[in-house]
Amino acid sequence: MKDKFSAKKPVRSMVLRLLLSFLCAMLFWVFVTSTEAEDYKQSFSGIPVVFEGESTMRESRGLVITNRNTTSVRVTISGSRRVIASLDAADLTAVIDLRSITATGHYASAYKINFPSNVDSGSLTVTVSNPESVSFDVDRLSTKSVEVVGRFNGSAAEGFSAEPIVFEPSTVIISGPQNALEKVEYAYVEVSREDVNKTLSFESSYILCDEDGNEVNHDSIQLENETVMVTLPIISIKEVDLTLRILPGGGATDANVKYDIEPKSIVLSGDSDALAGINNIDLATIDLSDIEDDTFNETYKIVIPNNTEILNGPKEAELTLEINGLQKKQFTVTNFSCVNVTEDYEAEVMVDNLTVNIRGTEDVLKNISDVNVRAVADLSAFGSATGIVSAPVRIEIDGTTEAGAVGDYEIYVNISAG
Repeated sequence: MKDKFSAKKPVRSMVLRLLLSFLCAMLFWVFVTSTEAEDYKQSFSGIPVVFEGESTMRESRGLVITNRNTTSVRVTISGSRRVIASLDAADLTAVIDLRSITATGHYASAYKINFPSNVDSGSLTVTVSNPESVSFDVDRLSTKSVEVVGRFNGSAAEGFSAEPIVFEPSTVIISGPQNALEKVEYAYVEVSREDVNKTLSFESSYILCDEDGNEVNHDSIQLENETVMVTLPIISIKEVDLTLRILPGGGATDANVKYDIEPKSIVLSGDSDALAGINNIDLATIDLSDIEDDTFNETYKIVIPNNTEILNGPKEAELTLEINGLQKKQFTVTNFSCVNVTEDYEAEVMVDNLTVNIRGTEDVLKNISDVNVRAVADLSAFGSATGIVSAPVRIEIDGTTEAGAVGDYEIYVNISAG
């Protein structure tokens, strides 16, 4: 009997422990469910204000929201602890319905708190709203075109120069309340680069500025294009000398010439490839046979190569030229001839003599006489023309090449068909 009783005792103890565990679990479940169901309050701040139908009001009625007194609200929500514990302020929105607004004016509107779709909002109640309503203005929608301007706050590399910034488009369209648009004077882009040695092209945003250069808050302004294409042209610069091309003539060579050009050089800008082979620019070509006086002064336009520009300099230069060490002497020509006469045509010189000026050194001129000087008329320009024409002549001097005629000469020639 004693052994049988001892065997039942552990079984009875185990049953008691199981009953006790079950009872504790039931008590805990009752506590939890009763706690979750009890009314609980919690405050949520920073809930964003959302205007429902704002885009429709803008597009269909031409109205926009301005001057809202707040962008977020604070509310206190009552409900079960379990549901409220699942809420986050970032998931809530304070919604204002704009469907009934059809005219401009000042409004104060209550808002509705929207909860996430997975939350049983039917068990929740907003007990406190701060503020209770949101005030705002409704203004007429306007548009405005403003110029895009920019500034290069940087530096070009040595030997390069920055040109004015180019924008595409050069103007932008903005829309919004009239009172906000009135403050906008231009759209502004700033380029900040150092030691730039090539043209820059990139897409950039811009800011809206008033007439004093202050940035305009454009929360209520809509941009048609939020970016523009910016091109900062970078060009090469190079200093080149102005030179003179001299053709010998009239007994003078470049050894007899002294000249001065003012300015002596200019600074060119352009593509680096275009400037690479340019070291000087000929201001003019001077045929010394055309210079009759010992001094010559003339102003010439500076002709520059294609794809280059003169950088902040004069467009003309003055040439002063002197011929030294030579003298002039007059001779009377009686020996005439004609060349380049059209076939089957005849040419007859209509003058007996022609006075010409010969230039050379004193020693050379002493050895020249009238019989050494000839005038040759060139008729190549007259073709089959007939009658008396004024033909240019070339003065030739027999026996020397160290002297020459200066100036232009013509004689009358009678051309007839043979």
